[in-house]
Amino acid sequence: MIIEQADAKASARRIMASAIVLLALIALNGLSALAAPPEAKRRIIPVTIDKGQNYTITGIKEGVASPAIKVVDNPNALVMQNAPGRIELVGADAGTWKINVTLTTGERVTYLVTVKAIAPPQGSLSPGVAPPAIP
Repeated sequence: MIIEQADAKASARRIMASAIVLLALIALNGLSALAAPPEAKRRIIPVTIDKGQNYTITGIKEGVASPAIKVVDNPNALVMQNAPGRIELVGADAGTWKINVTLTTGERVTYLVTVKAIAPPQGSLSPGVAPPAIP
């Protein structure tokens, strides 16, 4: 009986120590999350171009990872080419993209690029019918 009580007390101590360690880890994790500075909101730069037009984003910081791109509408809306310090855009079809970049000043901005089609496509893309044979 005395041995069972000693084992129970040791088991209770281990459980209590595990609980204290767990609470300490949770508290440290919460403190590190609070200590991290919040990310500043990105400035949004709206850009609207027509289908077939080009636009150059200049002043891009070199040595930073490639720009983060999010297609909002139509992944075929833009043709994009990266070059050192700039990004060349050409409107290919109607749609919207968000492009996150870091400028040479260190500011992080988002370009909201909207491509507008001047007119809807004319005619259908279905194949035509061959003319009748000549007798």
